[in-house]
Amino acid sequence: MSLLVPLAALSLLALPAILLLYFLKVRRPQLQVSSLLFWRPHVSDRQANAPWQRLRPGLLLLLQLLAAALLALGLMRPGLIGAAGVSSTTVVILDASPSMEATDVAPSRFQAAVARARQMAGQLGPGQQMAVILLGPHPELLAPPTGDAAVLRAALDRARPAGTRGDFAEGVSLANAILSGRPGGSIVMLSDGHSLPPPTPPRALAPLTYESIGVTGENAAVESISRTANGTIFLGLANYGREARDLKVDMVADGRLVDVLPVHLDGNTTADLTWSHLPAGTRVLEARLAPDDDFALDDAAWLLTAPPPQHRVLLVTSQNAFLQRALQLWPGLQLTTQKPADYRPGRYDLYVFDGWLPPGGIPQPALIVDPPAGLGPVPVGGQVDPGEVLPGNPQDRILQDVDLQDVHVQSAGAVRSVPAGWRTVIAAAADPLLLVREGGQPGAVLTFDLHHSDLPLRAAFPILVQNLLQYLMPGGFENQVFPLGQPVSLQVEPGTRSVQVVTPDGRTVALPSPSTPFTDTTRPGVYTVRQRLASGTRVSNFVVQLQDPTISRIAPGAAPLVQAASRPAGPAPRGTLEIWPWLIAAGLLALVLEWLVYLGVPVRRLASRVGWRRRLEARA
Repeated sequence: MSLLVPLAALSLLALPAILLLYFLKVRRPQLQVSSLLFWRPHVSDRQANAPWQRLRPGLLLLLQLLAAALLALGLMRPGLIGAAGVSSTTVVILDASPSMEATDVAPSRFQAAVARARQMAGQLGPGQQMAVILLGPHPELLAPPTGDAAVLRAALDRARPAGTRGDFAEGVSLANAILSGRPGGSIVMLSDGHSLPPPTPPRALAPLTYESIGVTGENAAVESISRTANGTIFLGLANYGREARDLKVDMVADGRLVDVLPVHLDGNTTADLTWSHLPAGTRVLEARLAPDDDFALDDAAWLLTAPPPQHRVLLVTSQNAFLQRALQLWPGLQLTTQKPADYRPGRYDLYVFDGWLPPGGIPQPALIVDPPAGLGPVPVGGQVDPGEVLPGNPQDRILQDVDLQDVHVQSAGAVRSVPAGWRTVIAAAADPLLLVREGGQPGAVLTFDLHHSDLPLRAAFPILVQNLLQYLMPGGFENQVFPLGQPVSLQVEPGTRSVQVVTPDGRTVALPSPSTPFTDTTRPGVYTVRQRLASGTRVSNFVVQLQDPTISRIAPGAAPLVQAASRPAGPAPRGTLEIWPWLIAAGLLALVLEWLVYLGVPVRRLASRVGWRRRLEARA
């Protein structure tokens, strides 16, 4: 036994104070008697209340002393020392994947999971602690281990769903870091089973309990919307549920309903629709499913039909038909091709140098392919054989929809070191292959000759080039569609003083600097970008949509697999189990009993059970 606050023992002085007050307290009840012969028994009460007389024990006095003693001991915070006194820690992993916004559980799966976590916080006992992890693209520690339910509730109030699937492996890694050195811990995951599964089951330092959130998997979605050169609109629809559904597609042009398309979708099927009645001058077309279902994030899709912005791009190459054709796929791009000997500087939105770099400074922004050895912002050395390209990060916006499987590179320039401000996007076992510069003026370097690779023969090549143009060109984001939750690089016009983004729900977000990526893309819809230039304000748009069928299939998934990791060997650490809450509770109960006895409500029944009935009747 130990006392964490020994100084609180001064509160035991309340015991003699109660006795002193009991001695000095004089009670003179008003009584009427028919004869002085009956007065004598009541005179003895006045004698007993005279100071410094023999103490006459009573139930009220004992209850007062007991309450004071219990409260004083509670203030001293006694605790039991030993291995059994180590506090138990529970780490709650709260899945914030977009599918958790489904409303098959009221008010939503995410809010139901938050309510469950609040319930667990309210059930913590003495010595127990709880931590909360929000499982988004990168796990966030909402609350470190604590036994304070108010702190946990405040942390849960800050929880919000994310725009992309949560990384389960990183969440378990963070939970392991919290539980390290804390024997007897546990992990509880509140999820619908749609977090990002790791390649191999992660190791957990404590038992993991999976609580499934969600009931049904009925959901229909607008998967895609596109427009051909002749103005025909193509819609891709999907029914991810088991039941057949009769739906309607509302076609809304610039906020005005212009047509309704009926459609029948069997369970687990897709369908394609065409529509050719787009009103002239329409700038934003929305296709929305009706009636609403349990998952609203994929019920609509948007198409920006305004003319594409014009961009001037210079390609300097001896001969590279692959690169030239991939660049020409960008809508509104005016491509100028020159040989190295004919290079003349000019004003372009993007410069592409293939196998050659101009003497002196390199104009920006620039995409450099196969740079000469020792030249350029990323110096490369002699040629190496990288072999097969490693899988890329699917979360990287430059690798969106880019499949690098079975891509080989015969030779590439060896990168001695990655300069500060640059990061590797594509790599092989031997060397980086694609690097991009972030912050300030954007840039990209592809370290190999496209003719020495089978990448141009893959469908991934034109997609990669389009993603690079989107990243590098000023205004490359305009009229483009971005996945839900992915940051958008707003490469603004030169000389831009400030940038503001208006979200679909009407909020205006001011970026700290024109080069700062916009990250608040958790809501699908049309985003408006306002660039303040010296010549005025430039207004443009981009679209954010859910483009992940694995999220649209909202049926609750199975519990994720984990491996039980061995815990460190050795004696169990000793800790302190505090018992003051029980003492305080007992003291308050004694005060309640004392008050009931004083009021006289159940006095005789209570007194008969503890052996004081005769004395109380004599005093009455």
